[in-house]
Amino acid sequence: MLQQISPQIIFHNPSTQHIKQHVKHKVTANGICFTDQREQIEDLDTLPLIDRSLIDYKKYHQFIGQSGIRNCMTIQGGRGCPYRCFYCDVQKLTPNLYRRTSENIYAEVEHLASLGVRDIEFVDDIFNINKKEFINFFKMVKDNRLNMNFYFQSGLRGDALDASAADAMVEGGVKSVNISLESASPRLQKMMKKFLNIDKFLKNLQYIATQYPHVVLGLNAMHGFPTETEEEARSTVDFIKDIKWLHFIGFHNVRIFPGSLLEKVALENGVTPEQINESLTIPYHLMPTTMHFDPAFSMKLRLDLVRNYVLNKDRLKYIIQKQLSTFNEEELIFKYQSYFPSQINTMDDILRLAKIDRSEIDFSVQPSPNPSRIDYETMQGAPVEKKPDALNVLFIDATQFYSKDDNAELKIVEAPLGMLALQSYIDRDFGDKVNGKIIKSYVDFDSDEGLKTLLADFKPDLICVRTMSYYKNFFVSVVKAVREFDSAVPIIAGGPHPTIAAEDVLLNNNIQAVCVGEGELTLSELIKRMLERDKQFPPPSELKDVKGIAFPWHQNH
Repeated sequence: MLQQISPQIIFHNPSTQHIKQHVKHKVTANGICFTDQREQIEDLDTLPLIDRSLIDYKKYHQFIGQSGIRNCMTIQGGRGCPYRCFYCDVQKLTPNLYRRTSENIYAEVEHLASLGVRDIEFVDDIFNINKKEFINFFKMVKDNRLNMNFYFQSGLRGDALDASAADAMVEGGVKSVNISLESASPRLQKMMKKFLNIDKFLKNLQYIATQYPHVVLGLNAMHGFPTETEEEARSTVDFIKDIKWLHFIGFHNVRIFPGSLLEKVALENGVTPEQINESLTIPYHLMPTTMHFDPAFSMKLRLDLVRNYVLNKDRLKYIIQKQLSTFNEEELIFKYQSYFPSQINTMDDILRLAKIDRSEIDFSVQPSPNPSRIDYETMQGAPVEKKPDALNVLFIDATQFYSKDDNAELKIVEAPLGMLALQSYIDRDFGDKVNGKIIKSYVDFDSDEGLKTLLADFKPDLICVRTMSYYKNFFVSVVKAVREFDSAVPIIAGGPHPTIAAEDVLLNNNIQAVCVGEGELTLSELIKRMLERDKQFPPPSELKDVKGIAFPWHQNH
């Protein structure tokens, strides 16, 4: 039996939030200054309710999101994770786990329900780490008869569930759950520091699959860990095949993030830095250059899983019938396209691949009517008047390629929740002294020229750009387009990739700073300094006193 971690959940302690400390800094050989790490926000209940009027949700709801449906709102109930899985970049962003109380999360859900929202996806890294709070939240939803649908594309740890937690979440409205195995190998579980209790994990999966077959249950696994043997890879596929009624399988290629322990292990086992860098931007359905397996073996393994499990006729007939009680045909098509994007356009295409006649499934079954009827007009509210001399802050979410450059097989679009959280916080702190605007690539601008038009209209005094490792090259082109329009406007980068690769981001882009980790307190301090300096960005002599940032160091500061 594998060793089990007893994760420590750190709850809020406001008394330590604003202690003033001397800020230290260090300068790398490449001339990049890193200041002290900023403490995470412990009391997440003190953060403002996210202002959904800051973007036009109608633009986003024309697309299907991670949950697999349209008109879905995302909520984050906590930040961080107590586990230290060696492939994950979350521990660099938010090393400790802090949770909102279940009452606070419920208040946000209730507010969204009042606006006609019925579908909510949780985007936490681990929402169910505290069983009591987990159950309490869904009990409040049930007791108050909110009649909501909840989705977990990720965010639930399989061995932290049990029958009572599963009962509570389903009774509270959970419709879809993805749970991550990664590998069925005890050796790899130990090496990756996930330490999953595989027996308990299996028991919980089987309980949900048998007791609640209408819940769309998915399993995520990874393929291609450094030192993974062919036998270990096959054992993961065999583990999946032994669970009879899983709805969807995610069998993903391992991604190696800069600065992770996985990167260290990969480099020790012959993977080159060049291969890691190249693999970060390869589309997820393609084999990365870091993979040590023979491509023929990997292809054979995937075909085995698809032919003998995904397209198993008896399994698929049973599963599709259950899925039709939760998803309509259009939504199901989108989910099945994750397996066969070039071959699936209708449900008949799926049935053809599995050699199932349409008459063998009752397509008259439809999901219980509970559609979102979102009141977008009320959500938008009355326009807020800003002072003419307010600081104009433009938030750019660069996590979607332009349509002409997109190599993704599926177009999945999410609202920029991180940017919404940042601007909601800034609006509360500064009121009409700051005029914020959020835009996202592909949705609000689909070309460099479109971006430049928005820049000309808004005239930003400060730009904050968020990106992820998969979009790191796209981020470079976005910054370049901004600089072509305005060579002087200060730019701050943030989000997963700038946090884990701050030095590289600063060396390869003409930007002023990187926010390392959470952004609310850091951005608030930088804006305060800009307001005090008549909208001028602080020089290095001041930046060194700001926690949680990296910036180019100039000796003649």
